[in-house]
Amino acid sequence: MGIDISSAIDKAALSDAWALKLREHYFIGPHILGIEVTQCIQYFRASRHLTDPADRGPNNSLRLVAYKTAWVRVYVRAGWGGAVNLTGNLQISARRNRWLPLWVDVGTLTPQTPGTVAAQTLPDYATERGTMTATLNFIVPADDMVGRMAFKANIWRADDATAAIVDSETVEADVTLLQTLRVRGLMVAYNGPNAAGNGTLNIAAPTVGELQTTAAWSHTVFPVQAEGVFSSAGTVTLTVPLTGAPPNPGGCSAGWITLNGQLAAAKANDGNRTDVVYYGLLPNGVPMGPVIGCASNGVTSGGVGNGVTMAHELGHFAGLPHAPCGTPGNAAYPAYEPYDPAGTPTASIGEYGLDINDGTLHQPSQKDFMSYCGPRWTSIFTHQVLIDNAIFAPTTTNPRFRIPELYDPWLWPWEYIPDPAPEPWEHWKNRIEDLRMRPVITLIGTFERDASITMQHVMRVDAQSTVATGVPTKMVAELVGANGDVLASAPVMRIPADAHGSGGCGCGGGCGDGEPPVFGFQAMIPNVGRGAVLRIVHVGALDDAEGRLKRPLTVAWERKAAGRAVKLGEIAVKPGARGVALAWKLDGAGAEGAVSCSVQFSKDGGRSWNGCAVGITDGKALIPADALPSGKLQFRVLAHDGFDTAVRTSDAVEIAVRAPNVAVMYPSAGALIETATPMRLWANAMSSSGERIEGEAFEWQLDGKTVGRGRELWIRAPKPGRHEARVVVTDGRSKGEASAAFTTFDPDQDTPPPSKPAKRGR
Repeated sequence: MGIDISSAIDKAALSDAWALKLREHYFIGPHILGIEVTQCIQYFRASRHLTDPADRGPNNSLRLVAYKTAWVRVYVRAGWGGAVNLTGNLQISARRNRWLPLWVDVGTLTPQTPGTVAAQTLPDYATERGTMTATLNFIVPADDMVGRMAFKANIWRADDATAAIVDSETVEADVTLLQTLRVRGLMVAYNGPNAAGNGTLNIAAPTVGELQTTAAWSHTVFPVQAEGVFSSAGTVTLTVPLTGAPPNPGGCSAGWITLNGQLAAAKANDGNRTDVVYYGLLPNGVPMGPVIGCASNGVTSGGVGNGVTMAHELGHFAGLPHAPCGTPGNAAYPAYEPYDPAGTPTASIGEYGLDINDGTLHQPSQKDFMSYCGPRWTSIFTHQVLIDNAIFAPTTTNPRFRIPELYDPWLWPWEYIPDPAPEPWEHWKNRIEDLRMRPVITLIGTFERDASITMQHVMRVDAQSTVATGVPTKMVAELVGANGDVLASAPVMRIPADAHGSGGCGCGGGCGDGEPPVFGFQAMIPNVGRGAVLRIVHVGALDDAEGRLKRPLTVAWERKAAGRAVKLGEIAVKPGARGVALAWKLDGAGAEGAVSCSVQFSKDGGRSWNGCAVGITDGKALIPADALPSGKLQFRVLAHDGFDTAVRTSDAVEIAVRAPNVAVMYPSAGALIETATPMRLWANAMSSSGERIEGEAFEWQLDGKTVGRGRELWIRAPKPGRHEARVVVTDGRSKGEASAAFTTFDPDQDTPPPSKPAKRGR
């Protein structure tokens, strides 16, 4: 029997190094070596495996975020008596009021199955770190992870009926950073030829519910709270198949470039917002190949259910280039020796990762999801880049004043600010100015191999004028007056594109080697007046730091204003079960017959406008019900020719309350889960009013029987076989539900079928 002298040691008075040596030494009795708190990836005793000191960090120094589930692993040692079975508990307390720094009791957790651990004297580091049953494990629910937190682990011998504590250890963590994933879906419908070219397909656009389930993997690997905000920025209809061959190795086929132009136009029609991330969501069944994806930064896209691809694309939104594996990648990405060759990064994640959904561990040699290699997880590097990243609107959980912009996806932030605004007003004033929309003329098209231009969309809209991660070209877009003066101009920005084929991934034409022969572009000219001509000119290099243009210019594309402006007739608006049907008539051909229409709606009397549809030429549109809020809405149609935008706004119409958009985030459909292990039931829901839905509104059923309530619920995985998890959500006005079928297996008796590998991201 071991000698327990740990209670006589003042651990707080010892340096970390001496305390570690003392606790690891074989003659100490049963004791706690350390505590790891992780939400995806974490440092713990990094010196035991990372050979380069520059790659290491103190224990638990990778930042935690508020309202995201955490796993706490308690590492134990047997001490001088040899192996011993230990158990224990985890006491959690928190300080959540910055003005009254008092610790409050959050609760006490018991260890997850099996509930005990066979403590060793000197276990192998990699074996212990990479084996869940080598530690006592506790799951802290998302709702409890907030504030300045303390985690106190107590252990005792498993065969001691009195549960006499033999050692305790406490770690503290700052969990006040709040980050939220807010995704604006660009929904893609398909109405065009089938793959064989001998028939047509008509495939409906995905739903907001499918957008949520596709985002579940992003929620798991990103440092964001468990609750996300999801909405639609409108639907585009693709009429050409995505089966064509690319014009150059690694390039994008014509169909993909067409799609990216449509998505860029839908984004502009929605205000080109920078407080959300846009994602084009394709339905299953669209004809593709040999290119199976073409992601343009700012208008990236992927298929329903392909969560790894979505995380990869949203990583580009966050400013992450490709990690260096399968592509040259990010020059700033470090080599994590010994998992990478010395000084040669290969996108290793560098530390042990943990999937909070089921406790799956990820080895440090696995690859970052921003790379083209697998198996994939997040890395030390990527986690650090995503902390305090602007795309997640980072804030603290206890500020003096916070705009609650994270819930209602159909209002702009300034709609929430009270009048008069509280201090510190200057902070919010600057934030609003960053987000405020400006009148712009947006030009979207394709630069062809013969240096000609195919223009897809020319619109005058109110939008933010940044072309996300666009690359300047040797072209400039200009608005020219009647006397030939340039009234306003803007650079033509190439939208970088990564093509993806069934045989691997490419770089969309260039990989840093200059402009590809065919590419999509966008320019946003300040809307300072009607003008007489819109044009794009080749200018070569800029001749000085102020950006003065070399002359003479070569005109690549030009459009002249019409003599008579286009006009719009009254809008007919008819709400129905499938959505809202709109119809209108145009009067006048506009400039060169190049008139197309877009649709927007507002729920706040015209102060905030949201995109519905773009590129309409037949005078009608059906806006899906799940893309709209309930209540009084106004719709407006904008008819564009580049010079005149005819706008017609409807009277307010009442949109009936609909069921919340509900999605089961975990278990995913078809998931394979080991029986008797911790199982997370996790859902997300968006109300039709835009109001946040409280956790108590979520009721979970397993195989038809109610098992509990909450946005997140932890249960013990049921006996082997097929099962169904169903969640029913009531928002006070209506009820929505979603379900997911999954299979559990006994690893001692069953051989589970292999899961399908996830498609690669772009």
